[in-house]
Amino acid sequence: MKKKIIIILKIILRSKFIFKTPSQNELIVFDKMSIYDLSLSLDKINFFTLETRIESIKQVYLSYKILKKIFKNFSKGNLFTVYLVSLIEIIKPKVVITSIDNSFKFSQVAKILEKKTNFIAIQNATRIDYLEWDYYYKKKKLKKNYLENLYIPNLLCHGEYEKEVFTKLNIKIKNFYPIGNLRLANAIFNIKKDKSILNEKISYDICLIAEYTVPRTHRVLKESILHSIVMQNSDVEPGYYNVAKYTIKFCKKHNLKLAIPLKRDVKNNHEMHKVEIDFFKKNLSKDDYDYAEKCFIEKKEKKFTSFRTIMDSKVAIGVTTSLLRDKIALGGKILACNLTKLELNDFPISGICKLKDFSYEEFEKRLLEIYSISKESYFSKIDKDRNYVGKYDENYSSIDLVREKLSHFGVSKNY
Repeated sequence: MKKKIIIILKIILRSKFIFKTPSQNELIVFDKMSIYDLSLSLDKINFFTLETRIESIKQVYLSYKILKKIFKNFSKGNLFTVYLVSLIEIIKPKVVITSIDNSFKFSQVAKILEKKTNFIAIQNATRIDYLEWDYYYKKKKLKKNYLENLYIPNLLCHGEYEKEVFTKLNIKIKNFYPIGNLRLANAIFNIKKDKSILNEKISYDICLIAEYTVPRTHRVLKESILHSIVMQNSDVEPGYYNVAKYTIKFCKKHNLKLAIPLKRDVKNNHEMHKVEIDFFKKNLSKDDYDYAEKCFIEKKEKKFTSFRTIMDSKVAIGVTTSLLRDKIALGGKILACNLTKLELNDFPISGICKLKDFSYEEFEKRLLEIYSISKESYFSKIDKDRNYVGKYDENYSSIDLVREKLSHFGVSKNY
């Protein structure tokens, strides 16, 4: 109770109070962070932005009408949930949309208001976190099954794989609509638009999408223990850095051009950038690190370095990253490598694109085969269509599919 009072006081002290009722709007964007992914899809569409992160709230709407609604809804949840529900009821949108698909707050509000409006969530990651929650709950390392808190009436997901795995996990999702990766579509749109990017001639033989264990807990979870649980499994960390070691050894031996796109921006995310660099320094020999350092592709704001690097590489290598799915959805060749001993890190497609519990010799043999064969031959050696993990159509992108779904639910453009 004391903690809740402190949070409320902090909101009151830092927020600007707007003493009026917000106007009605056909569309609400749930969580300001969603605008980053949705800006292109919502071009020429009016919308109201609903800030849903307590730590980020800077303005609070307050009027007699809102207070009346809050009092009426008081039994439907905590004060913040009731406030959000009340604002949505007053704004009367046809659609509430978010790109934060693992938001518990979105699920809470959707449960309360789904009969009054349409709720759409857009998948923004591979959702390995869902598999982790399920795995560690069944292992009794998590006290609660957090998947039970999720509820999404309409999920715009990457591919058919999500429909299969989320149903298997008993996540409450009413409707699945595979649209591909919206972030990939946004990146391709902007790359094509920016002539300075297009004019850069880049070509790599191998792209290593290095992955490493970092605290990957959900921001709402009170049990911030997933990282320590993962690290208790001694097979997990080597499973990540051995993939990096094998890839570097392979490229050095066969004199191939390697690219390692970094995930963190040194300017805007210095702390995590250091964690990423330290992963290589800690786990590679000095000679291998010196080699890898020359292959680093620094992340640059609005330059889409990771997407560009996988697009400009003949083969992409990684463990579970969504970039592997993006590469194969685009019609490119990948090698998904699971040395972590965790089944949840298995790539969803089997065949030539996937290795598990392997030696360097097996890795080298498989990668040489993938590198040398044509794309047609490569895709004849996998067990599912590439769209299974990420729908992609260069003539009708995920951006268009989001607009189409909004139009279907009655949201109109404003010309």
